[in-house]
Amino acid sequence: MIVNKAYKFRLYPNEYQKELINKTIGCTRFIYNYMLGEKKDNINLFNFDLIKQIPSLTIKYPFLKEVDSCALRCALFDLDNGFKKYFNKKGGYPKFKAKGVKDSYRTNYIKNKYKDKIYENIKLDLVNKIITLPKLKEIKIRGYRHLRKINGRILNATISKVANKYYVSVCVEEELNVKEVIPSSVVGIDVGIKSLVTTSDGKTYGNPNYLNKYEKRIKRLQRDLSRKIKNSNNYYKTKMKLEETYRKLKNARIKTNEEIVSKIVNDYDIIISEDLSIKNMIEEAKKYLRKSITNSTMGDIIRRLKYKCTWLGKKYYQVNRYYASSQICSRCSHKDIKMKDLQKRKYKCSNCGLEIDRDINASINIMVEGLFRNYQFN
Repeated sequence: MIVNKAYKFRLYPNEYQKELINKTIGCTRFIYNYMLGEKKDNINLFNFDLIKQIPSLTIKYPFLKEVDSCALRCALFDLDNGFKKYFNKKGGYPKFKAKGVKDSYRTNYIKNKYKDKIYENIKLDLVNKIITLPKLKEIKIRGYRHLRKINGRILNATISKVANKYYVSVCVEEELNVKEVIPSSVVGIDVGIKSLVTTSDGKTYGNPNYLNKYEKRIKRLQRDLSRKIKNSNNYYKTKMKLEETYRKLKNARIKTNEEIVSKIVNDYDIIISEDLSIKNMIEEAKKYLRKSITNSTMGDIIRRLKYKCTWLGKKYYQVNRYYASSQICSRCSHKDIKMKDLQKRKYKCSNCGLEIDRDINASINIMVEGLFRNYQFN
């Protein structure tokens, strides 16, 4: 099986490299916004037509010559993908990029052979912890301390800047030898707000709710930022503190989700969950619940379950999102519409008298429904 994996490293550039990274981020943003304006004036322009304009733009704007030319083309590929998603009704109309918001650029891997010598624009040396990137040359990296080699073909590298820290994400095409696992254990999981995950055998993984830890600091920094004179030194200092807080919040959530998903995938061979639409849940939920749904990171847990099961040869099934798992009794299959109320944390069956935790009852129903709909019994 061929899969695409991303390996993310912390970059430690020198002052010259930092300046060049910042210039490249600015140039890719400039050319993205410039071509988006061209597309707005003439929607019939193809991506090939936009790429052909780059040489003339480098003459008009000489600063574009200082950065990696492949990164400029990749910015136009991103713009083209944005319009494709818009026309396929999978996203909104592309917007102009703003400075300081998701500062990053991507460059593709290029390999050439000349006089029996191979030239590569991206090289990764995990033994000496060095990565070679176009224009930037060699940069020190940190990450994956026990990894000595990546067995795969490099596709591209994305360089990003977050709170004055620099990162590189290397996308690699790898061939995995996935051995089909003979199932010996099955679990149904219910993802939610109070507990991030509840399994059908009674295990619960609580919701640390990291937002409560960082929310007070985020609000204070946002107030401080609004009082500063824009583009002043104090403004940028406060902005860096705010970005750093958001970074810590994001990393804390990722670590928790990774630990939960890895534990579940390692312990069970068949995993069944609901097919959730987080966007619809937020739109349909009451106002006081929307923030909690967003903070619970349910979508990230489902995403990680999907690809980890694929990589390890395990089975992952999803039941229909409209299946009333919380309203059905896991013992007698009696449906009680009253249990739709989220305030009721105990399921009490009016037919057989079963009393059970609401989330455990739902996870059992998800397991049974998933096996019945998807698994082929011999």
